[in-house]
Order: sequence, then C-alpha cells, then structure tokens
Amino acid sequence: MYSNLNPRTMGMNHHPYEKLRDAAVKHGFQGIEVPAHAFGSVKAAQEEGKRLESLGLRWGLMMTPCDMFKVPDDEFETGLEQWARWLERARAAGCTRAYNHFWPGSDERSFDENFEWNRKRLAKIWHVMEETGMQYGLEFMGAQTVCDQFKHPFIRSLCGTIALADSVSEKISIVFDGIHWYTSGARNDDLYWALGHIDRVVNLHLDDASPFKTALEQWDRERALPNTTGAIDSTRIVKMFHERGYEGPVMLEPMSPATDRWESMDLDSAAAEAAECLNGILKQAGAWMD
Repeated sequence: MYSNLNPRTMGMNHHPYEKLRDAAVKHGFQGIEVPAHAFGSVKAAQEEGKRLESLGLRWGLMMTPCDMFKVPDDEFETGLEQWARWLERARAAGCTRAYNHFWPGSDERSFDENFEWNRKRLAKIWHVMEETGMQYGLEFMGAQTVCDQFKHPFIRSLCGTIALADSVSEKISIVFDGIHWYTSGARNDDLYWALGHIDRVVNLHLDDASPFKTALEQWDRERALPNTTGAIDSTRIVKMFHERGYEGPVMLEPMSPATDRWESMDLDSAAAEAAECLNGILKQAGAWMD
C-alpha cells in the first residue's frame, strides 16, 4: 500500500495541481489523486504520467465529474460522457483506479425501487469502467444521521454495498472507509470480508470519529484525524490490510475540523502535518514501503 495525497478530502483542493505534486514529493507522500481535469488531453496525461513516475509517485484514483447516484437523469448522462473522457486521459497517465459513493436513502423511492434505480445507474457506470480496464469501487455512507435525512432508508453497510455491486458484476470493488465502517456498526465480520476479498478493495480511507457523539449520532462531515479520539483503531486496520496484501492507496479523510484548519494554512505546513499523520500510521502498522 502507499500513502496518497488527496487534496479534495484534505482541504487543499484550492491549490494548483503542480504545487500539490511538489508538496507530495517534499513531504514523503507516495501518491497523489488524479486532478479533475485529467490534464486536458491524452498526450498531456501521458507526459504527466512519466513525470510522476520519475518523481517516485503513483496515482491515487480518478474522481467522478458529478454526484453520479444523486443528480437528475440528464445530468447523469452528461456526466457519464464527461467521465469517459476523463478516464481515457487518466488511464493514459497510468491511473488504474476510480470510485464514487452512493446515498443511504431516497425521498422518492422505496428500498426495492431505489435498489433497482441504483443498480441501473451502476450498470451504466460499469459499462464505461469495464472498457477502460480500470478497477472501480463503490463507497457507502454509514452515518445514521445521513440516512435519517431521507424519507426512505437505503444501504448504509458493507454487506449491502456488496449486494449492490454483485447485482451488476462481481468485478466491482468497494472502498473501505473507517468512519463508514464504524458508524454502520463496526462489524468485524464486515472487516474480515474485506480482508478476505482484498482484490476487491480499491481504496482505504482513514479517519476517526467525533469524541462527543455516539456512533449513531455521528455527523458524516464532522470527523477527526485517525488515531486521535480512540473510536477507530486505524493502525490495526492498516496492519490487517497490509498483512493480507493490499497494494492500493491509503488516504486521509478527516473532514471538519482538520480540513478547515488545513484549508486556512499554507500548503507546505498543511501537507507536512498530513504526511506526518498518514505516514506515521503506515510505519506503526509495519506497512511503510520506501
């Protein structure tokens, strides 16, 4: 596995890609997320891929151009076409992974209706992804407070995510995010399912829970840096994934207040603090690879 700088989840997305890349190198990150524009052309993407390799960095993942499991049908179709172009360039740069999340509820559709609605969208996404040869994963949202915002609850667990993925293809992967696992019950059987299907894990997210709320009371966008509140043992998780042979990116997703602080800091200081946290956990877990 390798530590990945994801500016979108770390309050650093307002900085130019080139400065982010330089900060990743300077502070010891081993990878960086593909920027949304994916360099504008296949040729430019290929050139940046070579540059990244020469700097000793690897690509993280490719993002989606819109909230694919939320936007109206016309925006979804437009987004799908745009994402196909982005993926072509990302693949040319050497990126091999992509993912996006889906929502744990709906105001319009019952569970059964929503499963079919999400399945149809996932099938279209997978059709595009399969043509690229890239690994694609789904991320569920575990917070009960997010689910409660909707009239009809939907999937907020790893096992439900697997059911949705498998309804389209068993080649579709999952994202393992510490906070979503924790807020959905911190079930060790879910953790061990991921460990037993390590080839179907596309990304590993590290974070911790708010110390002032129970698991069911957690707000999705109010979190903490990993291993700071004691709710989630990120070192244990990283160690287990490493021992099972996980070779993908690991990134921080601490949300507020950490990302608010990093957003207000200069890039050099913010990246240094983030690298110390993430790389420190990998080293504690025996997963750091020079």
